[in-house]
Amino acid sequence: MENLFIEWLSIDGLILFAIGILASIVGVMFGAAGFVLLPSLLLVGIPIHATVAINKFATGISSFSTVIVLTLKKRVQLKKMIPFMLIAAIGGISGAFLATRLAEHTMNIVACIVLIVMFFFLIKSKKKEVINEQSDIEKKTNLIAPFFISIYDGGLGTGSALLNITYFLKKQVSYVMAAEMTRFLMFASCTTAFLFYLFYGIVNWGVAVPVAVGSIVGSHIGLKIIPYLKGKWVEILLPIIFFLLIIQVISDLLF
Repeated sequence: MENLFIEWLSIDGLILFAIGILASIVGVMFGAAGFVLLPSLLLVGIPIHATVAINKFATGISSFSTVIVLTLKKRVQLKKMIPFMLIAAIGGISGAFLATRLAEHTMNIVACIVLIVMFFFLIKSKKKEVINEQSDIEKKTNLIAPFFISIYDGGLGTGSALLNITYFLKKQVSYVMAAEMTRFLMFASCTTAFLFYLFYGIVNWGVAVPVAVGSIVGSHIGLKIIPYLKGKWVEILLPIIFFLLIIQVISDLLF
């Protein structure tokens, strides 16, 4: 493992670090880190299950760093997020368990169906559901949707953060708040899923470490950019990101 770590760090470490930065920025802003991370890692020859495990590790670490910042700055109340995090943790490990028993082709079919359904769910949203400010999270949301999204996140995760953001937007939470709350859920689901993959023995540390370090940097860059996103841009960009994710998953199925 040590030789593998040195090999990746010396040859492709900077590339993996850059992939982590870019993926995390996209993940924080639009909930679609997998759009960058998964195809990039598959392109360099990492198997699908190992790629998912690396994604969970990198996203979990970067989410934790932003959770700390958001909590210390009192941007999000940790007490209100604990129930969401607990249900996301259960969903994450459940999804990882299911994924290790599914073939890559089956996983891609599931991802395709979920993303297509949520794409039409999103484009039916009204403008006010995207730009309204958050008032009372507990009265507007429940734990059912985040639980199933977390199962999907633990098993594959392509667009799972985007699904969470979309769910909170439909509950008339502001975009900035939706993105920030999603980081808490992603931390919980990714952490438990990664621990399962680690126990299962499919984690490539030589790839995971530089990607995770890049993800930490990228997550904080993304949080700095989010407040400058206008409601109109969000309405335009989210469906585009969703559509590109669907195209990616369909291409994986066909080719």
